[in-house]
Amino acid sequence: MSIPRRVLCLCGSLRRVSSNRATLEAARQLAPASLELAIYDGLATLPLFNPDDERDPLPASVLALREAVGRADVLLIACPEYAHGVPGAFKNLLDWLVGSLEFPGKPALLLNTSARGSHHAQEALAEILCTMSAELLTTQPMPVALPGAGCTAEQVLDSAERRAELHKVLDCLDSELG
Repeated sequence: MSIPRRVLCLCGSLRRVSSNRATLEAARQLAPASLELAIYDGLATLPLFNPDDERDPLPASVLALREAVGRADVLLIACPEYAHGVPGAFKNLLDWLVGSLEFPGKPALLLNTSARGSHHAQEALAEILCTMSAELLTTQPMPVALPGAGCTAEQVLDSAERRAELHKVLDCLDSELG
């Protein structure tokens, strides 16, 4: 039996009830045995990035983030769009990874959960990740068209269309990592 590939799910939202997080949780529940999805929960605990703080010892929350990224075989990212951009808290997370040894060359797959087809943050996020030397698995974010903010994983899973979209995401991860 082969060892499951580790997928670290990064949600770009701090909302208590986040559609992006619900999508990642639904993907975790649908994942085949060949993929082990873990959702990173430390976004709100990261201090504001300051290059002066990037020394030994790192803040504990930053060290935990970098260790989680280092253990992962691939990153699955679901990030909302705020004012046509990447939310500040998620950009802060990425800034803490810029100087890390764990991030360069890390495969990543982006999800777009906007039914309205928002693209500004997705394009900016792809540019940031490429600049950071990530290996994007697809040229375009994979769509999981949710109705809007505030849905749950159960609501995502109740839709045959959303489940089919998530199966495409999981198949992409499985084939790229296999």
